[in-house]
Amino acid sequence: MKVPMQWLKVYTDIPMTASEFQDAMIMHGTGVEGVEDQNETVKKVVVGRILKIVPHPDSDHMVICTVDVGEAEPLQIVTGAPNVHENDEVPVALVGAELPGNIVIKKGKLRGVDSYGMCCSGPELGVPEYLYPSVGDKGLLIFNETYAPGTDVRSILGIDDQIIDFEILANRPDCLSVWGLAREAAVTIGSDFKKPEIAFDTVPGKMDEFVKIDVRDTDLCPRYVARIVKNVKIGPSPMWLRKALYGAGVRSINNIVDITNYVMLETGHPMHAFDLDKVKNGHIIVRRAFENESITTLDGKDRALTTDMLMIADETNATGIAGVMGGEESEITEGTHTVLFEAAAFDRTSIRLTTRALGLRTEASGRFERGVCAATCREAADRACQLVAELDAGEILEDVYDCYPNPKPQPVIEASVNRINRKIGLEISGEEMRDILTKLEMKVTLEGDKITVIPPVFREDVEIEEDLAEEVLRIHGYEYIGSTLLRGETAPGKRNENMVVSDRVGNFLAAKGFFEIRNFSFISPRDIQKLELEEKDPRASLLALRNPLGEDTSVMRSTLIPSMLETIALNQNRNNDSALLYEVAPVFDEYHRKPGELPEEIPTLCLGSYGENSSFYQLRDTICDLLALFGIRCEIERGKETYLHPGRTAVILADGKQIAYVGELHPNTMKAFEIGKRTVVAEMNLKMVRELQKEVEHIKPLPKFPAVARDLALVMAESTMIGDVLATIKAAGKPILSEVSVFDIYRGAPMLPGTKSVAFSLQFRHPDHTLTDEDVAPVLNTILDECKNKCHALLRI
Repeated sequence: MKVPMQWLKVYTDIPMTASEFQDAMIMHGTGVEGVEDQNETVKKVVVGRILKIVPHPDSDHMVICTVDVGEAEPLQIVTGAPNVHENDEVPVALVGAELPGNIVIKKGKLRGVDSYGMCCSGPELGVPEYLYPSVGDKGLLIFNETYAPGTDVRSILGIDDQIIDFEILANRPDCLSVWGLAREAAVTIGSDFKKPEIAFDTVPGKMDEFVKIDVRDTDLCPRYVARIVKNVKIGPSPMWLRKALYGAGVRSINNIVDITNYVMLETGHPMHAFDLDKVKNGHIIVRRAFENESITTLDGKDRALTTDMLMIADETNATGIAGVMGGEESEITEGTHTVLFEAAAFDRTSIRLTTRALGLRTEASGRFERGVCAATCREAADRACQLVAELDAGEILEDVYDCYPNPKPQPVIEASVNRINRKIGLEISGEEMRDILTKLEMKVTLEGDKITVIPPVFREDVEIEEDLAEEVLRIHGYEYIGSTLLRGETAPGKRNENMVVSDRVGNFLAAKGFFEIRNFSFISPRDIQKLELEEKDPRASLLALRNPLGEDTSVMRSTLIPSMLETIALNQNRNNDSALLYEVAPVFDEYHRKPGELPEEIPTLCLGSYGENSSFYQLRDTICDLLALFGIRCEIERGKETYLHPGRTAVILADGKQIAYVGELHPNTMKAFEIGKRTVVAEMNLKMVRELQKEVEHIKPLPKFPAVARDLALVMAESTMIGDVLATIKAAGKPILSEVSVFDIYRGAPMLPGTKSVAFSLQFRHPDHTLTDEDVAPVLNTILDECKNKCHALLRI
């Protein structure tokens, strides 16, 4: 929360620099993210009175001004502003002045005429039109008042403050206010908190003469306070109010809206102002939304509502989302005559769920989510009326509407001085504890070791003895905590079994040229639907999150494939010609989860590739080589994944169970994920790898004799599985066939329709001698015969 120092000083004395104040607040438990000094942004800019204007001799739009800046002699300044007139008072940046954007003003020459400074517009000084009225970037900023030439403009324009950016923790909603931070500052520094006395004149009248209010849901709205201001005079706010809002990062709108924002920042109570003339039949209803109801909020968007959302409504429609944002229908305008100020407390859980569901978060909703004290709603409404009276912006009705059926009783906390000392590790007397808690506006009774405390209504976070211990320690000073050595024993960390497997997999794939990717574990259910899995497929059962960030991240991954395809699509769209990618991450098995238990997280490997050298066989062989690294023998069978090409997919079995699958994407899947190039993916169960892995017991020495290479091109039916042919070749080539692989597949003329030509590379080797053609020929003939008899594959001539 950003708070100007000058605003804090209204309520407590701060006899120190902003830097010293920041350090003191931090050491007493109030975080400060930084300090912005407005004085450092604009330097050496003063009020200048234009004495004389003459045309520029070499320009049709520039003029030469003689400007009194409070020095011995007036300055000559050239400007092209269209709104410059004699006797106007304007901001003048002297030579050496510093402006926002690290701009330094130097003596210059414009079209041959010397210029000793610059007359400034509002934007050039970083001053928006709502802070000080001007014509913006269309001309110079003209002061509305009269000042002595040479006066520093920073105090006039409201940019002479230091802005403290406080970091407010979730358990301290009372500090989301200038009053709350001023209280903390007073206790920290040892000064007094000077809370303004709220008093104002009222005019006779009853609420029911103007409005009927009906709070129908006191569970979600424990308190609702309303006050009416009639004969409202809408206009701009005074400079002190605009300056306070600007320093806090809030835009000035008009005096009534600015009062609600000012009171919100000052007291921590979000407020809303209704134009009563726009409330149909003068009836305000606090209720839950109806089925299929919608509202157009102040940001101009139509929003669908659900029945668990709290609304501010009239007799026909919802006019605002309680605690979040008002509707367009009751917005304050220049024609407003009668205003109703609303100061309410809404259920924090309801507000949080509503903002998340609507994707709408505002300054007000952020405060209600943390908790707004119901006991001080009347005070906030009265403070707003006091400001109306001070600004002479209307007449305040004496009657008040206050619905507070179930006031929350203040807790009485009984604690022990000795127990508090044991908790904080210090020895603080009961008297000092009493003094500290009293400074925090708590009612304290000390009887020996027993200390009884009633916290103030705005400190809803103080409930138990531990809360008192925290308050005592932070005000006493964290710096008094003595240094101690760590006690206890620590066990050395090590990689668990899953980590070891993942490390070996990663090292293996990196050596083969793969790049690792990382994705979130939660995805959109639409990504799984794109795979068109069968209804009985376990991966179609998704684990839904209770409080997702959005629909795109609402379920946990049951397979890594969608994330891989999203990454591949991104790389293809960025014109990366090829990629070899892998991801190691858990998938969540919702299908086999038992009631009351967490789902099993199965470590999984996913591979993906595309590009000129990418192929089904490349990933298939990578999977097989990886399994061999773990000592696992595998078998290959035809696959049936719905999102893979029916003729280019395979499952890989180990110990008779599927351990992995690999395949080329189906055209429909490519279209669904917007993938343009042929892509191959694979997925492996690393849990099975860990369970089936075997230590390598025997290592063969490197061969002493060279291999004999032969290539075979076999013609076979399109339906023939190449894996079956490979198995046949390996069996028939024993014992001298050492290696066989596919290096080409051909379809087309002169091949007959329904056939394909597959080229195999074979290597023969004997451990005891160099093979000759006579040794290889009979084995090669045996291979051809077996392929013909078992696979109906013939040698291509």
